[in-house]
Amino acid sequence: MESDLFGFLNGISPWWWVALSLTLGAIEVMTFTYFLLWPGLAAGTVAVLLFILPSMAGTTQALIFALLTMTYAVVGWVMLRRIRRRGQDQATGLNQRSARLIGRRATVEQSFASGIGWVSIDGERWRARLAGDAGSDHRPAVGAELEVTGAEGMTLVVARTD
Repeated sequence: MESDLFGFLNGISPWWWVALSLTLGAIEVMTFTYFLLWPGLAAGTVAVLLFILPSMAGTTQALIFALLTMTYAVVGWVMLRRIRRRGQDQATGLNQRSARLIGRRATVEQSFASGIGWVSIDGERWRARLAGDAGSDHRPAVGAELEVTGAEGMTLVVARTD
């Protein structure tokens, strides 16, 4: 006696695969795991293939579903990793406003005492620290232009531009 494990899929309607695909997609939307996305896409692909080849055997359907699930998972995870890596590169300094100002010019608003003072960039006032030796003979005058060379939290590190 021969038993066909996937015999119940013989002659099944492609809409069964569409329903499985939509169900897995709905669960994926609720969980945000990216785990059920791949089998959902594979089920949708099997549905399309079954519309094209309605006499496809149940074992063939199950095999195609399994292979497509694994293929979509591997390709999808590689693509997601690339997207996340690209997103991290673009987001550098996203929550560090002061770090995004490195290389910009700042105007001294308030004189520096003990190496700490206030500068203005695009009309915004920033606390600043003089880079290197902050002796009294090196203090920049109010209105002088300095270059932002670094950032320490919300304090800019500035140096003379000359």
